[in-house]
Amino acid sequence: MSTLIIAATEFELALLVESLQCRQQAHVLDFTVYRAGGDGPILIRSGAGIANAAAAAALGIALYTPERIFNVGVCGVYNAGMDALGRTVTGTRAVFADAGVDTGAEFLTMQAIDLPLAKPASGERVFNTIDLQEARGSRKLKRAVFLTVSACSGSLQRAERVSGRFKFDRQELLCEDMESAAVALMACKAGIACSVVRAVSNVCGDRDYANWQLSEAARNAQKELLKCL
Repeated sequence: MSTLIIAATEFELALLVESLQCRQQAHVLDFTVYRAGGDGPILIRSGAGIANAAAAAALGIALYTPERIFNVGVCGVYNAGMDALGRTVTGTRAVFADAGVDTGAEFLTMQAIDLPLAKPASGERVFNTIDLQEARGSRKLKRAVFLTVSACSGSLQRAERVSGRFKFDRQELLCEDMESAAVALMACKAGIACSVVRAVSNVCGDRDYANWQLSEAARNAQKELLKCL
């Protein structure tokens, strides 16, 4: 099964590149493309944000026709404290959390304004939420819903406002990132299974970087993804 792996930054890919003995294959636009030996995975460093992630995923699908797509990296968490830092999670859904209309008093989703983001031939119209395929690693991963945003929560008040826009299962972690829904949307359009494996680096709204665990979270996510391949 051919696999495409997309991460925003080099540090979210470095362990995978080393462990899979990847070679840098090409630059497509300014995306860095790596390939493991033989029929091994294709890895793309997309750059940060929704637009970059969507473009890299679309390009990867068109060029390499993968049968499975993974998005890997770090994330913030809304509904847990510092004890969640470093924890590896797999997504059940990815949500475009700021796509819609923000009136100030309320938030109207893409469904509320009847503007679907995708119309896949195999199913119903897709609005803000895309279903994900849960990853299966060496252990039972904590399940999470990912809210993908263009602007990360820079305060606890902002985090509370964004996380309150969508109903979710309180048994799942609610996480924030800048890419997963974009990758999932391109996979949905192509009819390809998409999984998200990330690890918690920070509590959403906490801008004290002394509390963050970016390096540990990035390594944990990649180590777990290696067990899923």
